[in-house]
Amino acid sequence: MRIRHRVASLLLAVFMLAALPPAGAWAQANPKDTSPVVGEGAGTYTQAAAASTVGAFDRLFGELDAVPGDVTPQQVKDASWRRRILELRLQMDFNAFAYDKDKLKSFRDIVDRAYEATGVYQDAADSGREIGQPLPPEVVAQRLSEMNDALGPLRDGRGQLRQFLASPLAAPRAKGGGPGLWDITESRASNDLDAVGNAAEFASGIVRHLQSVDLGIDDIHDPNQAAAYHLVRKQARDVVLVAAMYPPLAAATADAMKPITDLVGDYGDTLDAFTALEFAQQAGMPTDKVAPELQREFDKSQITKSQIIDSHALDTLAIALNGVRDAHRR
Repeated sequence: MRIRHRVASLLLAVFMLAALPPAGAWAQANPKDTSPVVGEGAGTYTQAAAASTVGAFDRLFGELDAVPGDVTPQQVKDASWRRRILELRLQMDFNAFAYDKDKLKSFRDIVDRAYEATGVYQDAADSGREIGQPLPPEVVAQRLSEMNDALGPLRDGRGQLRQFLASPLAAPRAKGGGPGLWDITESRASNDLDAVGNAAEFASGIVRHLQSVDLGIDDIHDPNQAAAYHLVRKQARDVVLVAAMYPPLAAATADAMKPITDLVGDYGDTLDAFTALEFAQQAGMPTDKVAPELQREFDKSQITKSQIIDSHALDTLAIALNGVRDAHRR
């Protein structure tokens, strides 16, 4: 019985991978666009893993291969390949139980480092705009070097990573946690749900976690509070992206997701200003423009946060996600 199941799983994975379009066809004009995963979550959790993760990988490299070594911070911001890195990391997190934990963690660390270093470089464009003058050329050059250093292992190890992603386990791993976002959900993947159902449970688990923490802070100037604020934004953003990746989730949560999307946007604007102010203070650059901007963005974000709490928006979203999960039991 186990052999027949594994053969069926491998055949489905091969079929889905064969159906992948050319990598160059995946480029998107809007960096905020997230397309459905390849296969759209058809099959069990482990059957769908190869198609969705390799699809995210191919989308990324279809864009990353065209990026020159001297790309500017503004070009990174305007392009969508950093979003593709994020989508690959998120798919690795969601499909964590379909792979060997230790091997996945080593690959995920490479992807994560590339994403974070790219963000630091991209911030040079945002920070210069927030401060009102460009960052020093030597700072930009150093960040570019660090970004290329971080992208190096991702590029050099692409063959190994793609092969790993294309070869998931026959059944969800029974031992150990993530690594990644499953660890905050107090849940785990199961073939009792199809892939869409597991995606709903994954997103719902992140929402449950957000319901258990303080979404707001008192002082955006406190680095520790700012870090907590940033974490809330990242987790809320991942819920938005997971839903966008699976059409049944996107359809069921379209209205309930709007307040969360607003929160992600407002928190992101605040954090852009926070990063700029922090750099300006450290570098001795003017703060007269960015300091009041940070306060304005923060105050606006806390109004959005209060509206989410008062309207029980997270409860509404959880109900929608759980409805999809329950409809996708096997």
